[in-house]
Amino acid sequence: MPVGERIWVIDEVQPVAVVLDAGTGALQTVVAWPQVPPPVAENWRGSWQVRPAADGLWVQQPGGPLALVTEDGFRSGHLTTGLTLGGVSAHGAWCLPDPPVQDIAAREDTPPPGGGGVHQLLVAHPERTTRSVYVDSPVHGARSIDGDLYLQVESGRWSRRNLGTEDSWVLEPETTWLHLPAQDPIPPRLSLTTHTSAAPRGEQVLDLEGGRQHTSGWLRLPGSSERRQTPSWSTATPRGITWYAGRDREHPGRDVAAVAWDPASGTELSRTRLGPGMVRAMTATQDWLWIAIEGPRNFATYSDPSPTRLVRLRADGGRFETVLPPDTVNITDNCWPLPPEPIDAADYTAHWRERLTDLEHYWTHSDGRRGPLTGGISNSSVAVVGSWPNTELHVTFAHALRPGHRIRRIVPLFDELGRHAAPEYAAIHLMETLDTEDLPNTAPMDADYLDV
Repeated sequence: MPVGERIWVIDEVQPVAVVLDAGTGALQTVVAWPQVPPPVAENWRGSWQVRPAADGLWVQQPGGPLALVTEDGFRSGHLTTGLTLGGVSAHGAWCLPDPPVQDIAAREDTPPPGGGGVHQLLVAHPERTTRSVYVDSPVHGARSIDGDLYLQVESGRWSRRNLGTEDSWVLEPETTWLHLPAQDPIPPRLSLTTHTSAAPRGEQVLDLEGGRQHTSGWLRLPGSSERRQTPSWSTATPRGITWYAGRDREHPGRDVAAVAWDPASGTELSRTRLGPGMVRAMTATQDWLWIAIEGPRNFATYSDPSPTRLVRLRADGGRFETVLPPDTVNITDNCWPLPPEPIDAADYTAHWRERLTDLEHYWTHSDGRRGPLTGGISNSSVAVVGSWPNTELHVTFAHALRPGHRIRRIVPLFDELGRHAAPEYAAIHLMETLDTEDLPNTAPMDADYLDV
C-alpha cells in the first residue's frame, strides 16, 4: 500500500506492517496495532481492510472497530457499527454497508427485491466524533480522487441476464456515481437528486484493499475468451500503462509473469517472468510495480500458506528485484497473543477425525450402499497429531496409482489465531488431487509417506 514516500506491507492476519522507502525499497520500521481486537471468526471479506491516510493507514477487521495507525503506531480508534471501511477522502474514512447480494429469479421481468429506503454510512476522522451520512440508494463501493469522494450507487434502473437456463435470470442493476468535493462540508444526506455525477476519471474501478483484489491466480489479458471468468491481477500506473500479473499458462512451469499493457493500442509491451508461486497483492508507484508472491505450497499440507516474497519491477518494463525475501522480518513480538484454548477443541477435533475416517466407504448412495471417496483407495486411517493450536489430522491410505507406498494428506484444524479452521472441503480436494493424478512419483529418501 503506497502512503506518501512509503510502501506499507501488511501481514494478512496479524496487526503488523513493514514500512519501506518507496524509492530505495529499504526497511524503515515495523508498525503494530495490537489494540485492534482480533476477529472472532473468519469473514467473507477476508482479513484486513486498509486504505491510505495522510500520514499512515486506516485499518479494520471486517465488522470491527476502525483504527488509524502511523509510523509511530496506533493513533485513534473509531466506531463502525458493523460497517466496513470502503474509502478515504479529505472528509475522513468512509465505512459502507455490504453491497447488495446477488439476486437470481425465474423470470426476466421479475422486479428487484426491496432494496430501497435509506442506507447509513459513517465518516471517521481522528479529530472529531464519527458522523452518519445517509444515502437513498444501495451502495456498491467508493473511490477517492484528489480528496473528492465518489460513491457508486444504484440508479434505480435494472435488467436481468440469463444464466443459461430458462428459469435463471440474474439481476444486473444499473449504477451511477455520487460526488462530494473535498472542499464541501459533510452533508447529512447524499442523494441522486443533489449529488449525481459522471464517473470518476480513469478506469471505473473501486478503491483496492491495500493492493489486494478479488481475482484469479491466472494471468488473463484484455480480450481473453475467458472474459466472464474472474479477472487477473491488474493495476494502472501514473505512466498510463496497465499491468497484469498471475500464473502464465503459456510458460511450461506456469510461473508468475507480469505484463505491461497499453490500453490505448490494446497491445502487450513487455512480459517479465517472476518465478514460481502465486500473486497475493499488487500495487504501483510512479517508478515501480510492487508484487507480493507466495511461494509454491508444500504438498505436505492441505491449506497452510507458504512464505511470501516482495518483488518490485521497474514501471518502464525494466529490471525486477527482490525487496523482501521470504521470512526476512521477525514479527513474533508484535502478534496478538493466543486466546485460551476453545472449550470444544477436543470434540471439534474428534468430529473432523470421524468425518475423514474410512475413505473406502465415504459416500452413501440412495439405496444405502457405501462407496469409496474415489477409485483406488484402500487401507485408510486418520491420526490426530499435535496439540492446540497446531492440531492436525494425518490422513493416510494406499492407492492403486502408487503401489507399495502410503500416501498422506495433512489437514490443519486451527489457524494461527487458534480459531477453528473447519476443513469442510478437505475430502473433496483430496478426491480432486487423486482423480487428476496430481501425485509425486517418489518420496524423499527419509520419508515414510508420499505427501499430497
